Amino acid sequence: MTLEHQRFGALFVILICSMLSMGECYAQPMLPPNAELVPTPSGVKGSPKDILAEVSDIKITREMFDREIATYKQVANQQAAAQLSTLEGRQDFLDQLVEVTMFQKKAVLEGLDKTPEFKNDSRNGAIVALSMERMRKILDGVTVDEASSKKYYEDNKKNYTEPDQYHYFQISTDKKEKAEAIAKDINSGKSFIEIAKASSIDDTKDNGGDRGFVVLDDLAPEIASVLQNLKTDKISNPIAIADDLYVIVKYTEKKVGNVKSYDTVAAQIRREIASSKQIEVFKAEIDRLKKLYHFSFDSKAAETIRKESLTDAEKNTVLAKYDGGEIKVVDIYKDLEQIPSFIRPQVLGGEGLNDFLEQHFARVLSLVDAEKNYDAYMKENPRIADDIARRTLVKLLFDKVLGPDKVFVSENELKDYYIKNIANFASPAQTHAHHILVKDEQTAKDLLAKLEKDPTKFEEVAKASSTCPSKENGGDLGHFTDGQMVSEFEDACKKAEIGKVVGPVKTDFGYHLIRVDNRIPAGTMPFDKVQENIKKQLLPQKQKEVFDAYVESLRKEFNVKEYIENL
Repeated sequence: MTLEHQRFGALFVILICSMLSMGECYAQPMLPPNAELVPTPSGVKGSPKDILAEVSDIKITREMFDREIATYKQVANQQAAAQLSTLEGRQDFLDQLVEVTMFQKKAVLEGLDKTPEFKNDSRNGAIVALSMERMRKILDGVTVDEASSKKYYEDNKKNYTEPDQYHYFQISTDKKEKAEAIAKDINSGKSFIEIAKASSIDDTKDNGGDRGFVVLDDLAPEIASVLQNLKTDKISNPIAIADDLYVIVKYTEKKVGNVKSYDTVAAQIRREIASSKQIEVFKAEIDRLKKLYHFSFDSKAAETIRKESLTDAEKNTVLAKYDGGEIKVVDIYKDLEQIPSFIRPQVLGGEGLNDFLEQHFARVLSLVDAEKNYDAYMKENPRIADDIARRTLVKLLFDKVLGPDKVFVSENELKDYYIKNIANFASPAQTHAHHILVKDEQTAKDLLAKLEKDPTKFEEVAKASSTCPSKENGGDLGHFTDGQMVSEFEDACKKAEIGKVVGPVKTDFGYHLIRVDNRIPAGTMPFDKVQENIKKQLLPQKQKEVFDAYVESLRKEFNVKEYIENL
């Protein structure tokens, strides 16, 4: 059994714990107290007391095994859960359960259950698990009766209506006069399909303009309004979509939409109602906790989070208070840093920030509530203590065996890999350029004249006049290599003097004004620029080798036996 094998849900979470913080690790309860035993696959006989494996003096019974599978199925996707209906899938799962059992036993033998870290981490982990379990129970209490579901269907039938579909054809041209001539030819009896193949400028010309069946919502509004008023096989007059785009459309067949029956959408409706109710219940519970723990929020302080950078004083501004604690701006900012930078502006924009804050506040208040009611909630969920203890022990063991002081890649190993694979670090020649793209040559010439008088305004002109998305960055195309740009553009860049605006350069996209900012010749990336990437590649390999060897040593130490025939 190696890390190359797929790790199933609950067990996978344990094995990954060494890479994560304890709070993250407890995001999925390993063995909730309400886990139902799952039936063994059809054709398999046996009793719950059958022994499936032995790890020293610990016997893994069918009852224990099936309980773990039940837990996994609560978090697994349908395809992964289905694997457990096969003998191979159950064998793989048993292997993993044996491994986790070995890790826990070894951790106890090492005395890790007597350490301050174990006491602290297991309590913190239990608080997280209790808060999540309590919220899960609250949300699971939401039910949807049949009468409510049917009423929702009747009140929202329009949402369950399949739209009309049209077998749609289109011819596109860049001039109104050309479109009018095409319409005249078709109306005189010429073939729509043949003219589309010969004259259309869009990507369906090879299909004679045939776009298959479409719904009106998928078409431009100008086209949709015309199409629904056309008769079958009749063409439209030219429709203006833009200054340089005119289309002629028709349809050959119409499929009339119909309302889906209640039975076909009942499950979907129940999910929609339940989801809406759960949101209401969740908000009500958080509002209750806010009142209970006297929560207060400084909305003005929250606005500082939208800034790109914060002063130390701003980071330490108190954002919210509750009985016995406070939340500072920096606490929220730490969460935001976990979100990829390219979508962070969306999170912070408009109401997005408020939604993000509410999620953070809900998590904090739920944890506060679980900590203050620790003993009472633990009585309600007695198995959580054992589950978290097991999880904590395995994490501590992994930290000890696979920690950075035990498994690492030395600088000599990194350099040796770099030298042996030097060809992989070849760097092609690169060009860094800005450009301005416009539709016609005269506009390009006018802008060029303007830039020749004041070249420093290039970025300003690009933002105001360019039709390329790069306009948002002042026309900056970044670094690119040979073959990434169309040939006319690339040739102009190769001939251009660094820093001088050249053009107009005509391509299929329009007319370009180009400023080459820098050229980086081909070469080899230096070691110091790639060593971190090499380390990221080699370290997991080393960890896997150590892990596999450790697993095998434990199997021998604990005289592991598996009775596959009992599965």
